[in-house]
Formats: sequence, C-alpha cells, structure tokens
Amino acid sequence: MSKPNLNEALTKYVEEIQIPNELDQRIRQNFKQFHAQKENTQMKFKKKILAFSIAAAVLIPTGAYALNNSYFSQNKENLNELVNDQVKQAAADGLTVPIDYKITDQGITFHFKEVYVVDSKVLVHYQVEKSDGTLVPYEFDTQGLTMRTDGKENGKQTTSPTYNVPGQEGFNVLNFFGTANADNLPFYLTDSKGNKLNTGIADQGKPEGLIAFVTDGKKLPQEMVLQVNVNRIGGTKGSWKGQLPINQPKASTPGAK
Repeated sequence: MSKPNLNEALTKYVEEIQIPNELDQRIRQNFKQFHAQKENTQMKFKKKILAFSIAAAVLIPTGAYALNNSYFSQNKENLNELVNDQVKQAAADGLTVPIDYKITDQGITFHFKEVYVVDSKVLVHYQVEKSDGTLVPYEFDTQGLTMRTDGKENGKQTTSPTYNVPGQEGFNVLNFFGTANADNLPFYLTDSKGNKLNTGIADQGKPEGLIAFVTDGKKLPQEMVLQVNVNRIGGTKGSWKGQLPINQPKASTPGAK
C-alpha cells in the first residue's frame, strides 16, 4: 500500500473507532484534571493524571520493530502515541534497559522488567505474577460497594468496575492497584534526593502493562527513583512497597545494564 493510501486508511480507522461512553467520560475527566481546568470532573482523583485512551490506540501494521524481545517493540503496545515509532525504534536498537526488580507479598510478585527513558518521558514495563510465574487473574473484589458497572463483557473482566458513593455526585473507578497514599497514586517519581517530580502519571491497571511518567516538556533529571506503594492488587490486600533507581544515561546507552 502506498504511503498516501496507508495514511488514508489509518485516518479512516481512527475516525471509525468507537470508544465506550464510560471510558470516554473517564478520559475527558482525567484530561481536564491534568490541565487544571475548573470544571467539575465527577471523578475522585486528587492529583493530575495523564489521560490517554487505551481503547483508541492505533496499531500501525509494520513488523519492522518486532526484532527483539523488548516489550516496547511489540505492535500491540501504542497507548495513544506514548509508545510511538520513536520508542519502538529505540527498543529495536537496544536502547531500553532490561531490569529484574521484584516486590513480593501474599504470594504475589510485582515484577518490573524493562525501562525506557528519554528526556521528558519514563516508561516501565511490569508484570504481576503468581508464585508459579504466571500472571495473576484480572479480577476485583467489589464486596461492600454500590456497583454501577462491573466492567465485564460476556462474564470476562475487560475494564475497571465503577461504583457510586452515597451522597457523592458522579461515580468512582475501582483501580486494579490500590494505595494508602493520600493522592491515590501508587507510583510516582522522585529525584535522587527524594523530591517528588512533577509529571503526568498513568498505569494500565492490568496484570501486565506499562507505567508512564511524562512532563510538559521539561527534562527529567539523570538520576531518579520509582517509588512504589501498593496495598491492594485486584482483590488481594497486602503491602508492595519499594524503590527502583532509574538512571537516564544508562537507559540511553545501547547495551547498558
């Protein structure tokens, strides 16, 4: 297919994507919060969260990047251009860094496996594993909640459930990762001195996926620490706390360890 025809086909594909109404509402609300607009978002988030639509991710049909085992080079991961052609090419060129950082509690391991850093963006690939190394099931404990939607299609969990709180306008989303942090963010970046960095933050909220940190263009420091404070994974309560050092120069050097 010629380039004009490919562009036309991709444009038509994007225009025809149907985003579920609830996901669209959540994206719009998060987007407003990230840009500090004054509208009432109806969502109970206390910090700005970078909004992106997983449902609307455009999968470019090329196999040029799937030349190694990097998670970032897999075409299924795009996240609305957070994992764009530049990231995929960097992964193919060996510019991502394999890691093996694990936090275990209640027989469940939070396994951080790969990181990519470039100036204003940090992407971390993770898996949440059972004791046998397989992924934990994608499920939630909704007992005691006034459910609005269960997030299931044909009996299978496909997205986060939503629930109502008596006396509160709008609805809340039950995230896959719970935290005791006052800002409801289970993951955040600090500099080497422990100062929290000002970034948009997002995670895919599933047993395997990405955690993303993006600035408004400001360069991130060379040495950072990923702070993890999780007290619930799916329907399992526990304590998964840790600090993962992230070194930007290493993440920008081929073959760095």
